[in-house]
Amino acid sequence: GLLLKNNNVDSCDFSGSDITSSHIQNSSLANNLVKDCSLKETEFSDSFINSCDFTGADFTGVVIKTGGIKKNTITNAVWNRTSFIDTQITDIVFVGTLQDCYFENCAFTRVTFQNATFINTFFKNKSLKRIRFIDCQADRMTYAFLKNGKADLTGITVITT
Repeated sequence: GLLLKNNNVDSCDFSGSDITSSHIQNSSLANNLVKDCSLKETEFSDSFINSCDFTGADFTGVVIKTGGIKKNTITNAVWNRTSFIDTQITDIVFVGTLQDCYFENCAFTRVTFQNATFINTFFKNKSLKRIRFIDCQADRMTYAFLKNGKADLTGITVITT
């Protein structure tokens, strides 16, 4: 994997790259193309990711902590065992299945989950009131976490098996 520390990466094209098991620390990534990349098991810490295009990227096992993600395109991205810890999440629309994902102590600003399905996804936040849910489905456990965080549950139906 790649080790990126104390860097500013702007307007680069990583499309189709394998960035598996990388460590990106105390860095700023802006306006990059990261389409169809494998980011599996990569850790972003103290980093800010702004206005990047992650269309089709695989975030399996990715950890994003103590930084921020803002205005990124994440169409058809894979969210499996992805963790967001102490992260500022701004102007993001999540679509698709989020399985075994983890949101802890995140700050949400203009975040929408649309046509999303939550399976075994953990939300540990003081307030989830500012998140919008549109045509989403959640398993009972995830629904309970969202309810406990005082999320507006009107756009969510419970998956019954």
